[in-house]
Amino acid sequence: MDLLWMVLLAVLVCSEALNVLNVTGELGQDVTLTCSLNHNDIYWSMEIHNQLRIGIGRTFASTFSSYNYEDFKSKFSMSRNQLVIRNFSAEDSRLYFCGRKKNDAVVLLDSIRLTSGDYQRL
Repeated sequence: MDLLWMVLLAVLVCSEALNVLNVTGELGQDVTLTCSLNHNDIYWSMEIHNQLRIGIGRTFASTFSSYNYEDFKSKFSMSRNQLVIRNFSAEDSRLYFCGRKKNDAVVLLDSIRLTSGDYQRL
């Protein structure tokens, strides 16, 4: 089983995140999400459809990042405990998760609900 599938399975079977944060972003701008986890090895994922999560990637050794899909490199930037979503669009409004690996499973710490400031004004 390749690493991508192992990470995806680990994300899907881990428990719900403890902390729920709400972040509002402005369309067309970069949005930074910050994980409360102060650790060198952080896994990021997002909900893509009604509790179906997909791994974005991970940061490790505080300066290196590994992305689960090549396309994610142009949309996301990860560094230490931060995930930057470039050129935020309405489609990026969703739940994002951060956590760390413990006993071969990713344990989520934060759940971040990202919404558009424009959407909330409607």
